[in-house]
Amino acid sequence: MSQNPKTPDINKAINKKLVFSAAEVCRLLKISPDTLQSWENEFPVFFAGQTASGQLIYRQKDVLIISRIKELLEENTLTNAGIKRKIEEEFGLKTDRVPPEKMLAAISQIKEELMGLLQALEKKQKKG
Repeated sequence: MSQNPKTPDINKAINKKLVFSAAEVCRLLKISPDTLQSWENEFPVFFAGQTASGQLIYRQKDVLIISRIKELLEENTLTNAGIKRKIEEEFGLKTDRVPPEKMLAAISQIKEELMGLLQALEKKQKKG
């Protein structure tokens, strides 16, 4: 990782908690909420979860990834695609994330097919 002398201090702070609010991430890494959101869109290697009340939260690993993205952007030696590949290598990630809409559509289709199979089996059982 980078030679930034502040990195160990930030990583210590990150390792003390498992879950962070978006505001905590921004304060800790000294970035704006807009920056955080744009990085989440640009680098699909991390993403926020949500609490029941709708508050955005990030896992410890996500915050470590965000911190590393910030370091790599500050070094200004890689393109965004290069940063994405480097993060994938360092954190052992794959970014073939399926959009939620497609996932829900696929699950819906599978559910319909299973219901059709169940109905066919029930009809066959009634005949036999």
